[in-house]
Amino acid sequence: MIEFIINYCAPTLAHIKVANLFSYPLTSLETLKEELRAVNEQMNPSGIYATLLKIGKKRALIYVYQQQALEIELRKLKVKQFLRSIGYQSFKLKDCLSLLKKRLMISEEFPHEIGFFLGYPYDDVIGFIEHEGKDYAYKGYWKVYANVEEMKNLFQKYADCKQYYLKQYKEGISLQCLCDKIID
Repeated sequence: MIEFIINYCAPTLAHIKVANLFSYPLTSLETLKEELRAVNEQMNPSGIYATLLKIGKKRALIYVYQQQALEIELRKLKVKQFLRSIGYQSFKLKDCLSLLKKRLMISEEFPHEIGFFLGYPYDDVIGFIEHEGKDYAYKGYWKVYANVEEMKNLFQKYADCKQYYLKQYKEGISLQCLCDKIID
C-alpha cells in the first residue's frame, strides 16, 4: 500500500494538497485494515491519515488527508454553506467524513462535494456541478473552471512532487520521513 500512497498521494504527504484518493486492490478486509493501520502508524505523527471511504467487490477507495488542512477547508464559509445545503449538519471532521462515506455508498457516481474534501478550489467544484462536468477551461488533476494559469502551475508542482517522492522512496526514504518533508 505504501507505493500506492506515494504514487497517488505525494502532494498530500508533502503538505501541498489537502487530500488524495486512490483505488486499491482488495484481497481481504482484514488485510486491508492491517495495511491501513500500518500506514497510519507512520503517517499520523505528521497529521496525515488514511481511511477507507468505500469498499467494492475487488477494490477499495482509500482517502489520504491532512487532518488540519481538511478541517480548515471544511470551515470555509462558502464550502460550509454548500455542504449544509446538501445535508451536512455537523462540521466536525468525523461527522463530515461519515456522511461522505454514506453518500458514496448509496450513489453510483461520486458525490460532487468530494472536490471540497480533496481541496479543489470552490469555483472549480461549483463550476463542475453547474456545467455537469462539461465546458471546462482546462483539465489536469481535476476540471478547471477558473484561474487556469494558477492551476496549471499547481498541477506541475503536484507532478514534480510525485516524481521527487517516488525517487526518494526508491532510494530508501521511509513513508514516515516522507510525511515530514514539507515542500514549498
